[in-house]
Amino acid sequence: MMTVVMGAPFILALRKAFGPLVYWIMGLLAIGAAWLLQAQPLAVAMGSIWMTLGLYVELEKKDVRWWVSALVSIFVGALFGALAGWRLLLVQGINTLAELEKLVEQFTIKVQQMNPMVKLDPAILVQQIPSAVIILLVLALGGGLIFERRIFSWLNLPHEKMASQLKLLEYRLPDFCIWVAMTAFLLTMVSFGGKAIAVFAANILNVMIVLYFFQGLAVLEVFLNTLKAGVFMRILTYIIMIGQLLPFLSVVGLADFWLDFRSRLRKIRRPKDDPLK
Repeated sequence: MMTVVMGAPFILALRKAFGPLVYWIMGLLAIGAAWLLQAQPLAVAMGSIWMTLGLYVELEKKDVRWWVSALVSIFVGALFGALAGWRLLLVQGINTLAELEKLVEQFTIKVQQMNPMVKLDPAILVQQIPSAVIILLVLALGGGLIFERRIFSWLNLPHEKMASQLKLLEYRLPDFCIWVAMTAFLLTMVSFGGKAIAVFAANILNVMIVLYFFQGLAVLEVFLNTLKAGVFMRILTYIIMIGQLLPFLSVVGLADFWLDFRSRLRKIRRPKDDPLK
């Protein structure tokens, strides 16, 4: 599954370099091969990601705003994944939520055998499946856009620039997203008499945390540019921030709505007599 996510930059490069016909034919061949090799979950994940990335590029070429393109493409990709996953469960004889929980319980038992310190609740995991699917697509799209230009450079392919293309250092969620995140957080902390509402809010909050993580990542990159950080310092910073302090970047991204860190960082200038200048 993670191989599919990390392959997103190559999938984007495939679409932009060779056009829609080659892209969709290659997608069908890859998904079909995974299905025939009895790797049906991988085929479903590949199909969702392929659909998301392909649709995003199509909308981008029509000069649709980046966040609208992302929202529509992720929704369509998640819908495809949900329908294909539901069909796969039916084929395997899983027809009820209780049967799905038993299947997830088998997975949690294997995880806990490998790491007894990890405690997983199958019921909670099942409830978080919708957000897990969307987060998978968000990570694929985000990773694809971040490393897309580098892949083009490695493969020596011409890179077409579009007016609607997202400028990664300027990545900022629309203002209404802050109210979505705050409302979801409130609904998970305060009971309004319905478990379904709390579960729905928790799924929304999970997705918003990942979206604001990317905004925090953009703030971090601007900060490193301000410091004129070298390769070693960047690698060390990303290992620490992403490996150990990932939630902190989400908080930074959320706070950026009010504090606008990037504007403040770009105004920083060293004095003329600074010996480090």
